[in-house]
Amino acid sequence: MKLNVMTYNIHGGRDRSGRINLDDVADVIRQSGAQVIGLQEVDSLTVRSHMIDEIRYLSKKLGMYYAYGPNIRLGIGFFGNGILSAFPIEMSKNYHLPSQGERRGLLLSRIVFYSNSLWFLTTHLGLKANERIRQAEEILKVVEGLSGPVILTGDFNETPGCGAHSCLKQLLLDASEVVSSDYYSFAMHESHGVKIDYIMHTEEVVPQYVGVIEADCSDHLPVISSVMIS
Repeated sequence: MKLNVMTYNIHGGRDRSGRINLDDVADVIRQSGAQVIGLQEVDSLTVRSHMIDEIRYLSKKLGMYYAYGPNIRLGIGFFGNGILSAFPIEMSKNYHLPSQGERRGLLLSRIVFYSNSLWFLTTHLGLKANERIRQAEEILKVVEGLSGPVILTGDFNETPGCGAHSCLKQLLLDASEVVSSDYYSFAMHESHGVKIDYIMHTEEVVPQYVGVIEADCSDHLPVISSVMIS
């Protein structure tokens, strides 16, 4: 069964000029054809984002199911990860990962599509290398307990071959390496970008394409993959 998946750090719903632009984010997702999306840096009822419940707003705009994993309290609101799905979300669970400073999390969902089911996870790893390795180790413990196809999406805050990415490859494949796709997803400055956003998966998932979409809605580019799930 073919499925289009995406990972997208939406920067709290703000573009590079700081303007709230959730409608533009929704347009990018809709036009991409993505059916299941892992989102990072999602605000919910925060003053800085005009008290918008961003994951709920996007789900209504796109007509999708959603799950939310709050990790940081901001006033009466939260900051965390989200999942959007064109298919029903049977269950979801948020795990708080070992963190230094800003608390990070792993949001897990079980998605039912047609006659298949899929474990879909999204995360946003920390800023320090040793912190990310510990977080990756915790993610592997979760993945080890899952049966069936698994897709992990997220902003790892590190380039390929670094500690956490290498750690996760003990159980998961990097979709971009499987299809030999080279891209950058975060612009350090105008002349230099880095690859820090990933789609990873178990062997039951076979990627056919991986690439980025050029969009100015965030400081990150969305990464999309077309996969076959057995």
